[in-house]
Amino acid sequence: MRISDECYRRDLRRLQVAWQMILLGARTPTIMRWTRLSKYNVRKLRNEYGGDAVPRERLRGKAPFRVEFFCKSATLRAETPALVGLLRHFGALPAASEVNVEELPDLMRAERLCTALEEFRAICPTSEIDFERVVILMKEIVRGELIRVTTCSMHRELVVHDCLVAREPSCAHCWRERHPGLAYVRSRTKTTDMPREPDTDTAAGYQQSLF
Repeated sequence: MRISDECYRRDLRRLQVAWQMILLGARTPTIMRWTRLSKYNVRKLRNEYGGDAVPRERLRGKAPFRVEFFCKSATLRAETPALVGLLRHFGALPAASEVNVEELPDLMRAERLCTALEEFRAICPTSEIDFERVVILMKEIVRGELIRVTTCSMHRELVVHDCLVAREPSCAHCWRERHPGLAYVRSRTKTTDMPREPDTDTAAGYQQSLF
């Protein structure tokens, strides 16, 4: 009787984690891999118990796989370290030498991943980082070949650095400061200590040119 009770609790736990992953937008193959449920059980859970909480349109096509996504904008450069911090805080992201990529999908780790992602979405509700990209991020950090977690070369801030880029690790603020073509970068150029009084004739010329 103890064995049957333990099996029941384990199966119920798998279904609960799978339901969390469905609500967070995970694909069916990802749910199968992390919970060890069959495709039939995942689809039945999604279709029969989803209701209005789950969109009927399934994600089709190839799952995202490019790690350059996390460095393509200053916003993502700021959000990704925050997500990594939450993954580490809740114990979902192991150390680089603790496990390999094949051992990463695990039921307990899936629970912690869902908790971390829920907290992250409460902080950044409009973020572009979805469930599948979180899985990619975790895999590549554990692998340590394309991206790694380090600190900014100018500030003591956590950053996710692209290992294939020759430049030094930089946080979102430093990246935008160095990025060419941003208007606010020109506005932050150094000025003299004593401001100079504007030339009346020059100011009048500017005003005339506007009209």
